[in-house]
Amino acid sequence: MNFFSKNRFVFWLLIFLVVINLTAFITFLVFFSKKTTISSQQTQENPGMAFRKELSLSPSQSEKVNIILAGYRNSTEPITKTIRDYRTQLLEELAKDEPDTTLLNKYAEEISLYQRKMQKASVDQYMALKEICTPVQCQRLSALYFELYGCQGTCKGMGQGKGMMHQYRRGQGQKSRRQIMGNDSCGK
Repeated sequence: MNFFSKNRFVFWLLIFLVVINLTAFITFLVFFSKKTTISSQQTQENPGMAFRKELSLSPSQSEKVNIILAGYRNSTEPITKTIRDYRTQLLEELAKDEPDTTLLNKYAEEISLYQRKMQKASVDQYMALKEICTPVQCQRLSALYFELYGCQGTCKGMGQGKGMMHQYRRGQGQKSRRQIMGNDSCGK
């Protein structure tokens, strides 16, 4: 083989390898985008699936959870929109050269009022969920809410969930959680 035929062979080999790599990359992207689309659709279709999975709910409990979650969404959707609107107004006022502090205070007060309503709706949702749970499920529900509110392993009253599992090392974690924490939030 002479020099030019070697170069031609290497050139076509490189072109072939580039085409193979591009095909593999495009296939990966197409497959990955379909997988995330399907999983996001499943999550949107049934938001109670996370509760069913985490709490090991029975079918009848799952139906009740779906009703509770739908009621929560319906009651908080307008509140969320209102909070978003007030935040937009607040940011627009802050962006002005000379923002009106009385207007800023008014927006902050309104946001606080609606956030209080959101918190009340969350408490009502928790209480409704707690009523349909068994004691073991209630403890896990409590742990889920502690995780949701950012109290992972540092807040008192947690049920037996993931939050306190690995806080104590070198054999200290072998104590009963009731000895460490006292009564859990389910009153058990």
